[in-house]
Amino acid sequence: MPTGSPSAVAFRLTPELRRTSTLVVLGSIMSILDTTIVAVALATLGRDFHVSVTTIQWVATGYLLALAMVTPVTGWAVDRFGAKRIWMTSTALFVAGSSLCGLAWSANSLIAFRVLQGIGGGMLLPVGQSILARAAGPQRMGRVMSIIGAPMVLGPILGPVIGGLIVSNYSWRWIFYINVPIGIVTLLLSARWLPRFDTDERF
Repeated sequence: MPTGSPSAVAFRLTPELRRTSTLVVLGSIMSILDTTIVAVALATLGRDFHVSVTTIQWVATGYLLALAMVTPVTGWAVDRFGAKRIWMTSTALFVAGSSLCGLAWSANSLIAFRVLQGIGGGMLLPVGQSILARAAGPQRMGRVMSIIGAPMVLGPILGPVIGGLIVSNYSWRWIFYINVPIGIVTLLLSARWLPRFDTDERF
């Protein structure tokens, strides 16, 4: 197929679409990493907060439950408020939750902040997929959807590795703080780079 043909142009990933894909990958991998990154820190958290294993496991469970609860309503939220607005809100909630988790003073506060983090994180992946699908169109759908597959596969694997390195060499609080600069960069670049769609223009 000639590279200059209309079909080749239609399938090409434009610079704008590459930037959008990069942002979606950044947001998605933060959310997925946090499903497993705390696993290696649970014993340390239990000792620091002087609570049982059963209690401290809610640090992981609370996040996963929040993810599961918000994911089904994400489609409605995108249709109602717009994909870009929900993406920005989700990223902000995730960053705020990560910051508060790092500042947690008790097991109960950490569990509560993990739920907040999960509410933001639970919307990032489906909203990101929606943004990519709308930005790419049907002809480039397969190519961009393969991009989002990378964090889905690598995130759960890298989470315990990164978490183990952080807990072994630094404070456990940094398994949450590490999200903050990445999230802020994602938020700032999203405001500038993410396209707006028809539903975004209604508000």
